[in-house]
Parts: sequence; structure tokens; C-alpha cells
Amino acid sequence: MATTEALLEHLTALRRAVTDAMVSANGYKEYGSKLTSSNRAAQLAEVTTVPSARQHASDCSICNSWDGS
Repeated sequence: MATTEALLEHLTALRRAVTDAMVSANGYKEYGSKLTSSNRAAQLAEVTTVPSARQHASDCSICNSWDGS
């Protein structure tokens, strides 16, 4: 059973990953047209690829085993 502290730590890491992704997407939106074509392609690949660290499984053991204490 996951404790409340473990769940909060887990969700904090997820929130941080989402925030980082939003910063990257907003940066591309704002500055993408000002980049060179190769830099634009690299930035676009970063924005459109979701690393496994940012993916949250529907069967997450921490979320599914939270005991509420």
C-alpha cells in the first residue's frame, strides 16, 4: 500500500514533468518561427515526443495502491 507521502511525491514528479513539457511547448510556440530550420525541427521533436518519464500508466501501482492514510 502506498502512503499519502509516497502518493504526493509521485504526483509532484508528474506535475513537474507536465510543467516542463508546457514550458517547452510555450517556448516553441513563442520562438519557433525565429529558430533555424534544424533547431526548429529539434525543438518540435522535443515538444511532440512524450518521454516515458512523462507517461502515466493507467495501472500505476502507486496510484492504485494508495491507502488513504
